[in-house]
Amino acid sequence: MRGAGDVQAKPNIFTTRWVADSNSPRSALSFSLTRQIIPSLNVGVEYIPSSDRYSPVASWRFLEADRWQPAVAISTSSAWPSSTVSGNAHFITVANSLGNGVSAYLAAAYAPDGDIWYMPAGLNYRINDDWSSRLMYDGDNYHPIITYSSGDLRTSFILLDGESPTLSVSFSF
Repeated sequence: MRGAGDVQAKPNIFTTRWVADSNSPRSALSFSLTRQIIPSLNVGVEYIPSSDRYSPVASWRFLEADRWQPAVAISTSSAWPSSTVSGNAHFITVANSLGNGVSAYLAAAYAPDGDIWYMPAGLNYRINDDWSSRLMYDGDNYHPIITYSSGDLRTSFILLDGESPTLSVSFSF
């Protein structure tokens, strides 16, 4: 839901993220596996080896975007990439295309582990069929992202907080 033209052609997605900056407050490595149950519902699990923690991942888009009406979804996942929120967070997100390959989203999120409310947001731009970019705001910091997609493989370079290099690789199957 959060991408300019994000389309899931196959029902399963395996993702791994590696934070190269050893000074980052985030876990250096994480994995997730999700399955699309129906086009509007995804469920899965995220694993963080450094804390041996499993977290549920789920997203249900209950209102489709239609011209100026945004899509609306509820979800739960880790609060990544936030460095101030730990554990899972629960989101309600609105997202819509703004035209010409540009889309945006805004969410209200609650993290019960810290009893914290925050407002993540993002702006996406599809450069062409293979490349896209995103400026993600986690409620505290900005994270620029550039993504290359080729078939079932999606590779993203992320600068967490604008400074910590991170690589994310997703494979659909």
